[in-house]
Amino acid sequence: MRASRKALREVIRADLPAAHFGVGIVVVASVVVGLFAGSIAGALVAGFFAALFFVALAVMLLRGIRGMDAGRRAYLFTFGWANWVY
Repeated sequence: MRASRKALREVIRADLPAAHFGVGIVVVASVVVGLFAGSIAGALVAGFFAALFFVALAVMLLRGIRGMDAGRRAYLFTFGWANWVY
């Protein structure tokens, strides 16, 4: 059981370079959507991810995680999905 949990954690683990790549994808997607669908739609894409980050940050703070670690964990949660892109 312990080995399978460790393997699962390795598969779903996100790291900072992947999260930075995720932010880049969100910025590019916001600009592209803003150009083709209108600036309000581009702002909605960026706003959705900003809201997701702040909700994740609030959850981390409510769990008792403080300081930069809370911000890093919320950042990884919000943008770490880019780990599966490259």
